[in-house]
Parts: sequence; C-alpha cells; structure tokens
Amino acid sequence: MDVEKTWRWRFLGYESDDEARPVQIWYDSLSPEARDEIRDLCQWLQVVTDKQWREPGFKDLPGAGGISEIRPDDIRTQDGNFTYRVYGYFGPDEHEYTLLHGTLKLERNDRNGKRIARERLGRLKRKEARTHEFNF
Repeated sequence: MDVEKTWRWRFLGYESDDEARPVQIWYDSLSPEARDEIRDLCQWLQVVTDKQWREPGFKDLPGAGGISEIRPDDIRTQDGNFTYRVYGYFGPDEHEYTLLHGTLKLERNDRNGKRIARERLGRLKRKEARTHEFNF
C-alpha cells in the first residue's frame, strides 16, 4: 500500500554580499494583492509532496539548468493583468526550495529572468552566495 506522504517545505531566499536579499526585496515591494497570491500558493505547496508540485501553480523547466518556476495566478486590477514568476530550485537540502529570482513577466519566454536564476544558482553551488529563511 502506497501511503501519500506530506511534509513541511522550507522556503529560502537567495542572498549575497553584493545583492543582499534580492527576492525578498522584490517580494516586499509588490502590491498586497500580488504578495498575497504568491504567499497563498507557497503555503499550499509547503504542505504537499513534491509530486503534487505541478501546473498551473508550478512548472519544472527542463533544459533550463536546474531551475523551475512558481506560477501564481495573474493579478487583475483596473490597470490591467499582471503575471508574476518566481524562479527557484529544490535545495540546497531535502524539503527546501530556494527562491532565486522574482519578476513581473512581460514576455512569453522570460530568458533574462531564467538567466538571472541560473547565475544565482551557480553562485550558490560555488559557495559565493548563501540562503536565508524567506519571509512571506
């Protein structure tokens, strides 16, 4: 009998001497509606197995150098619709997900956002940067 496991994921943020805590700073600067949408999605992801991390709220990015994206629902305001993405990766330890880059997605394929996330992941792996507990 296969019993579905649940656990509590830890969400971490990227931190470096030269950039400080860029994802935390970005998140804190968002509108309350955008912060709520991202926080609510992460709270749901936090308590389910990684096999339940799937679209539409999450997408693995094959061929993108080990990163994936958290995909909150669009924020609809009288000024328009806004699409946000948070790029990250599973790690550095088990049951941890590190947020590497957050952005307002303005184009279908956000090559620049993915590039930034991959560069930050590389810096973490080379011990040129570190993580911090993310504050939603």
